[in-house]
Amino acid sequence: MEEIIEKFRTGTHYMNIVSAVTEQELMNVNDVSEEYLGQKCVKFVPASGAATRMFKDLYTFLEDRKETDFISRFFDQLESFAFYEDIKEYVESNQLDKNITEDRLKIADSVIKSKLAYGSLPKALIKVHTYEENATTPIDEHIFEGEQYLNKDAVNLHFTIAKEHEELFNTYVKQALKEKENIDITYSFQKTETNTLAVDMKNQPFYLENGELFYRPGGHGALIENLNDLDADVIFIKNIDNVCHKSQVEDTIKSKKELASAGLEVQKQINGYISDILSDDYNLEDIALFIKENLNITLKSALTKEKALALLNRPLRVCGMVKNSGEPGGGPFVVDNGDYLDLQICEAAEINLKDEEKQKIFNSSKYFNPVDIVCFVKDHKGEKFDLLNYSNEDRYFISEKTHQGKEIKALEHPGLWNGAMHNWNTLFVEAPLTTFNPVKTVNDLLREGHRDVLSVR
Repeated sequence: MEEIIEKFRTGTHYMNIVSAVTEQELMNVNDVSEEYLGQKCVKFVPASGAATRMFKDLYTFLEDRKETDFISRFFDQLESFAFYEDIKEYVESNQLDKNITEDRLKIADSVIKSKLAYGSLPKALIKVHTYEENATTPIDEHIFEGEQYLNKDAVNLHFTIAKEHEELFNTYVKQALKEKENIDITYSFQKTETNTLAVDMKNQPFYLENGELFYRPGGHGALIENLNDLDADVIFIKNIDNVCHKSQVEDTIKSKKELASAGLEVQKQINGYISDILSDDYNLEDIALFIKENLNITLKSALTKEKALALLNRPLRVCGMVKNSGEPGGGPFVVDNGDYLDLQICEAAEINLKDEEKQKIFNSSKYFNPVDIVCFVKDHKGEKFDLLNYSNEDRYFISEKTHQGKEIKALEHPGLWNGAMHNWNTLFVEAPLTTFNPVKTVNDLLREGHRDVLSVR
């Protein structure tokens, strides 16, 4: 407990960013193959979150009854939402006029509370896309996408879900996998032992009314435990809400194959150098050049055999990066780690934006992290890395929250693709912007990527 409280006292550790990643640090992928399918591939989808925040504007509208641009757009295009068919009968039978405030309130209530109860469902089960034959959820789209670039005979997907949604998830998945015996879907929960202690604003342990200490879920960084438990050689990571309409999925499939191909090629090179070192038949100059030019690791001191082995024998991740279009979130940076510079994904909260130089570097970032990552988690002997050994525990996050009306501070583990993968070897590859279609609010479903390509044109 004292160690945890000390983290609150110390506060968030800022990353020493040296520069924003440019085209120079990005890897060019020339040869795309499906050789990676010779290994066991799993798609890992963090899907624990409820959709409450996705519908926060509708909740606010129900409370204050104020018309906003967001609300106007939602109702103007109400029929465009995939879930409209499920409330259409209710709207028509009650002769509700979507242009009248009182009726808008009833419709909003039917979406998030009384009829669909979307406000309490996980994002995974929200209908997002419309097709002639049916409407689909993110689960359906992740299955379809996985079928396009995973092993055809064994499409493996793993979702992290909330315990309270287990029955709903299983019921839906059972129906979705009818007559699809080649697809295997597993799931896990964020482990309760990764929950973290909350403190008050004076950094003292926060106690609940029953006298017990208050522990909260430790953020998505805790999912490194779930990732570590997977039986796989290659793991594709993508968020639950980042899916596109099937008519626009070609860029995504191509990009995924590029990331996996690039990773496999570099993994072969790494394993070759490790074998050379272990057989005492190696050229340190060649290895130094590979570490600098291919892995983008710039050493501050001479490379030794031991240091080369330590840097090479690590998990490898290939991260797709899209052009920065102003979305909130993290990005790719060159970071000074003390002994060397390397590539990291950093969140804004990890950067001291009060420092003019760091602010300038942050603002100059041309790329954005869409969470599109392919991980290679086996070593040169084919044995699984213990991923927990490659985290940087100092990259935790501290955020201010409220609980039962009282202000508290919450501690989050180093982010899954931030500090939890800090000591991995990292490659950045540019991905098309069309591969990034997040749904943070319900109106995001009106974006081009979530509509039939023919209707868009």
